[in-house]
Amino acid sequence: MNRRALLLAGAAVLAALSGWSATWPAFASHAPAWTLIPRSGLTVTDGSISPAGPKALLQTMDPGMRAVALDGGRHAHAARLWFRYLGESTTTEPLGSGLIRRQIGLKLRARDPCNLVYVMWHAYPDSAVQVQVKRNPGQTTSAECGNNGYTQVATFPLGDGESTADHSAHRLEVDSQRSANRALVLVIYADGELLQKIRISAALTAGLDGPIGVRSDNGNYLFRLSSRLSASRHP
Repeated sequence: MNRRALLLAGAAVLAALSGWSATWPAFASHAPAWTLIPRSGLTVTDGSISPAGPKALLQTMDPGMRAVALDGGRHAHAARLWFRYLGESTTTEPLGSGLIRRQIGLKLRARDPCNLVYVMWHAYPDSAVQVQVKRNPGQTTSAECGNNGYTQVATFPLGDGESTADHSAHRLEVDSQRSANRALVLVIYADGELLQKIRISAALTAGLDGPIGVRSDNGNYLFRLSSRLSASRHP
């Protein structure tokens, strides 16, 4: 048996033992790397973000923070947020709905502040990941749309011990891709495990395209935001 045959045979054995396809290593070797986004790579539209350490570690302590990536028009459709809840924000402010919520999460396909997708990790009053679409056709600024245009798509409860209020590190990751019929497919991971795959209609998400970003409400958070141009984790 020649060297190439030996290598292929070894790869097949490893794949069989691990349950992966023998083609997985070739796919993984071409998978784009995650890119950390530093403070200089963000436009902050509400609240403040400060550098907090190496490897693009950032911090926000404001009751409301909103930011999007400066991507030069090369929009990533995959986003990863590593975060740790340190405590309450400097002050506490209700959301536009009047609800007081502690949360941090991702902005996806953020055409502008009025038209985008949110995937948020709640710490209080519930412990869950919630997906919302904000659509306000013809409006492009917060002054125009305010708290209008939200559609709650889905809420996925998190198990005991997974609340962001536990001061542990957590990770939220979302891939977003268009299907053949232009629906938006989100694949959501919580702490490295698949949480849910959902499909949002083309009618609700039509025209949504833009940079990724980050949002928080009523928390003191350490976080790192990363992007990846090729969104899918699956071949």
